[in-house]
Amino acid sequence: RFALATHSGSTALSVALAALGVGPGTEVIVPAFMWIADVNAIIHLRAIPVLAEIDDTLNLDPNDLAQRITPRTKAIIAIHMAGTAADMPAILKVADQHGIPVIEDCSQAAGASINGQMVGSMGKVGTVSLQYNKNFTTGEGGILTTSDEEVFRRAVCFHDMGFERDMQGVSVPK
Repeated sequence: RFALATHSGSTALSVALAALGVGPGTEVIVPAFMWIADVNAIIHLRAIPVLAEIDDTLNLDPNDLAQRITPRTKAIIAIHMAGTAADMPAILKVADQHGIPVIEDCSQAAGASINGQMVGSMGKVGTVSLQYNKNFTTGEGGILTTSDEEVFRRAVCFHDMGFERDMQGVSVPK
């Protein structure tokens, strides 16, 4: 329902994490095979990256994911690598059992889908980089997407100096 343009995919990741309440001392689970921007975004917010194993598709292993969750786990980043979608149904099952939101980093697999559902639309937040060597590009930039209005509003605030701009005249889809 909502999209927020950012100046990079890295910024989209940082904004997404902040919108979900990630901060000092919290943990974020990421697959051990990823682009460094995912870990940088976690560290930028002074949170702790927790590396999980990958499966045969080079994506987050849902079985190992379950073993990495602690009381400090605030978010999970599922990275769709090399054009291949992560096993989102299994990842979401684990995340939902623990009440942990999932960010989908679609930068390496924009346009991929699982059973007709586009990557980036299954987790709480989707992010994508539009950098020049990605699947689709604008030369630079990023996008954060969510269907959660509160997460969107928090993302806008974090993205824009801590407050929400006057949205008068802006149509918010229902």
